[in-house]
Amino acid sequence: MPPKKKNDVAKAAKMADKENLARAETEILSLQHLLELRSHEALEARRSERMWRERMDAFSQAIEQQKEDTLDITADMMRQYKGMQEQLLKKVADLEAENRQLKKTIEERDSDIAKLQMEKEQQKRASDLEILQHQHKMEEMQVEFAQMLRETLDKMHERLSNGTYTRS
Repeated sequence: MPPKKKNDVAKAAKMADKENLARAETEILSLQHLLELRSHEALEARRSERMWRERMDAFSQAIEQQKEDTLDITADMMRQYKGMQEQLLKKVADLEAENRQLKKTIEERDSDIAKLQMEKEQQKRASDLEILQHQHKMEEMQVEFAQMLRETLDKMHERLSNGTYTRS
């Protein structure tokens, strides 16, 4: 039976070789499948990485654009602020000048009013003095007229009492 053994061993070896070959083919197929999966995963990873890079680049550009827009807006706002500040300072200066002019006008008018009141007061005093003088003159004239009347009456009375009064 030794030859059988050899044949059996050879068969067994062939079987083992066939099994090893089948196992190796299965392993190769499995490895090829795994390689395809890994290649597909690597391809998907590269595609995903590229997509993320594109998004990152887009976000970076958007951030840069936003920074530029912010700087532009800030510069524009600063220009507007300075322009408004200059306008307000000019308006304040104009209003202060107008205020000074109005105060000067008020002072001049107050001075004119004071002069007019003083003149009015002087005219009133002069008028009062003139009235007093006229009243005094009228009183003097009354006294003189009363004296003349008395003298005339006295002379008439004297003529009547003397009988020298004649009618002409």
